[in-house]
Amino acid sequence: MQLSRRGWNNVLIFAVLAMMLVFQYSGKKIEGDESAGQYQTALPAHAVVLSMQFDNIQIQRVGSQLATLPELGLSQPQLKQIIKAWETATFKPVVNDIVIANLAYGINISFELANLSEPITLILYQIDGGYLLQNWQGKLLQIDESELQVLLPR
Repeated sequence: MQLSRRGWNNVLIFAVLAMMLVFQYSGKKIEGDESAGQYQTALPAHAVVLSMQFDNIQIQRVGSQLATLPELGLSQPQLKQIIKAWETATFKPVVNDIVIANLAYGINISFELANLSEPITLILYQIDGGYLLQNWQGKLLQIDESELQVLLPR
């Protein structure tokens, strides 16, 4: 097949346009599937927690180990489970616009992450039907008592 330089340029232009359409269509289809009420993360994707602080309790990495201040008597597997739970936790977003009556009564949970220079603060609210968590993007997520038991050391 012999084409002039102009002909090959046209072929390349149409091939790139076709690829862009394919990628755009497949991207919209994937995004549409995910946005239909799917679960959202509390922390950014692929977050690595260096430290976590709430209610005068701090869990931090010291070398390859985890430590609490003040000492809570939790084992390394228990501390690793708490940190891993936060790194991978997904929650159902609040579908209705819930107005939180008293914003002063939220519990701040602060995280220092390996890939971010600024700490991230999540806010945990107790409501009549359970708990709400305001994630790093400011979105409200539903959280129940059993999930809270895994996420917070007691």
